[in-house]
Amino acid sequence: MAVQLKIGNENIPINIIWLRDNCRCSECYDHDNNSRKTSTQQLLKLINIKIQDYTQADNNLCIEWSDGHKSVYYTKWVIDTWTGNKIKIEPNFCFGKELEKLPAKVSYNDLTLKDCLKELMKSILKYGVGIITNAKPTLEATEKLVRFIAQPQKTVFGTMWTVGINENHKDPAYLNGPLVVHNDSTYFNESTGLQVFHMFERDVNGKGGLSTIVDGFKVAEILKKENPLHFKNLTEIEIESEYIEPGFHYKCKGPVIKIDPTTKEIYQIRFNIYDRSPLPPSRVDEFYKSYAHFIEILEREEMYWKHCLKPGTVIIYNNWRILHGRTSFTGKRIFGGCYVSMTEFLSKARTLQLIS
Repeated sequence: MAVQLKIGNENIPINIIWLRDNCRCSECYDHDNNSRKTSTQQLLKLINIKIQDYTQADNNLCIEWSDGHKSVYYTKWVIDTWTGNKIKIEPNFCFGKELEKLPAKVSYNDLTLKDCLKELMKSILKYGVGIITNAKPTLEATEKLVRFIAQPQKTVFGTMWTVGINENHKDPAYLNGPLVVHNDSTYFNESTGLQVFHMFERDVNGKGGLSTIVDGFKVAEILKKENPLHFKNLTEIEIESEYIEPGFHYKCKGPVIKIDPTTKEIYQIRFNIYDRSPLPPSRVDEFYKSYAHFIEILEREEMYWKHCLKPGTVIIYNNWRILHGRTSFTGKRIFGGCYVSMTEFLSKARTLQLIS
């Protein structure tokens, strides 16, 4: 059974069990602690609930239930919640030259201003990249600015880390050879959300070491246009990634392209040619053909933003979207940064009312 809510000229049916389950009166919901007041027995009783009477007027929906309970709902809240109508920022899929020009650049000294912090957060949500200028080139200053967004995420690599001195991890990122663009931590059950990079020191006689950046969402979009079957395969066929060092062995399986099952929108790219485990994927031939097509698009020159990390400029990438790498280099190259979990980043975006 459903309640018909009238919005303009449209009638929207709302399931009555869901309505009663989401009553927000003080008997059913603890507004101080933002949690339901319920029990398993109360939930079971919902299955047989009926409506005695209801009215919709003055932006409110008033319901009298068969057990004598009365509920009052704000109609817009019911419609928005039932239909999944959320505040959101549509991602702008970018070629390399757009990644270079479009993301916001916010001064370190302005991060205390709410509007400037929102500008930075919005840029990461929209383009996958946000840039902070005029920062002191130290790990301490980098941590301070990151905490305006969220607390840094502790991983096997530490909380705040430095690359280029006293290497304690066996990983290609700690060498001076070229790195194919990739997403980090595909071997975690929830890959790290944001990647923060800040160059501290660079040998003036050193050569190379350009950062290479690609929008993975754009690659997936192009793949879908060029070969829908290859795109579909990479959303379905799971591959396993792993990271091994003394005392640690991480593994996680998932598709290269993750899509939301409801909206069908892309929400994560898991591409890392280094971290793939030897476990064969299902539908092996289909996977390799589709994966090769993805890589072929990745290698197209127009996909890349190539730049030199500089002291004082902090770049934040959405690691679920942006693939990063570098060219080979010579000389000293010391940079630092951290990760921020996607859970914490999206939480901050909601508190700033950028998404819901």
